[in-house]
Amino acid sequence: MNELLIIADWQERIAYFVTNPGIMISDFAELLSFVFGLIYWNKFKQTPIQWFILFLGYNFFNEMAALAYYVSGLSNNNTIFYNVHQVVYFSVHFYIFYKYLLRKKLKLAVVLFYSVWLISFAYQLFTKNLILEYALFSTVLGDFFTMISILFVFIEVINASQISKLQDNMIIYLGLGLLIFLVISIPTSVTSFVGWEKIGKDTGPRMEFYKILRDVGTFAGALMYLIFAYGFYRAKSSNYLMQ
Repeated sequence: MNELLIIADWQERIAYFVTNPGIMISDFAELLSFVFGLIYWNKFKQTPIQWFILFLGYNFFNEMAALAYYVSGLSNNNTIFYNVHQVVYFSVHFYIFYKYLLRKKLKLAVVLFYSVWLISFAYQLFTKNLILEYALFSTVLGDFFTMISILFVFIEVINASQISKLQDNMIIYLGLGLLIFLVISIPTSVTSFVGWEKIGKDTGPRMEFYKILRDVGTFAGALMYLIFAYGFYRAKSSNYLMQ
């Protein structure tokens, strides 16, 4: 009897993912961006973009590991995978922004952003159980700092390059993809995350509303990865001065 319940639970869990087109499309786009990054790896030798490509690989395999952990029934909570991911995510992105900026004041601002985010994450590490609870506050704070850092990079790249050559710079595609995703995902993810906890197992209209919000964020993620993939294809070898 218990074995049958485990099999049914496993089937129900895996069915949720394989029958959800948003998740499948997003995962495919995520993998595609990593594959394109590997294909065009030589374009970005000795630039921070190589770290970004490696991050995309980690990003995809972390998603698969979190999925396998949940589907296997080892636990109903795979939050730890996403909390660890948060550390890698912000560390890589702030490093890239720092390397692409030229003005010392802007570079210092990025260092400050990263430091404040790190403090906020450390605070949650000591005040919450991050194995079971998602570090939402530090995620939202880091996302806002990321958007500001992207604008810093855009300003410098646009001022230092001819408009016709912007399409040749990978940092433009990286920043554009992230900016579109964050503008959409911050309000949708916060609303759905907080609201989902409050409604519990409610299957009424509110649940459907939060599902729609979550799907909007998922498709925004897919769009972001497709922009990354196109950027790897379209961009030329990095010729933007980095210090």
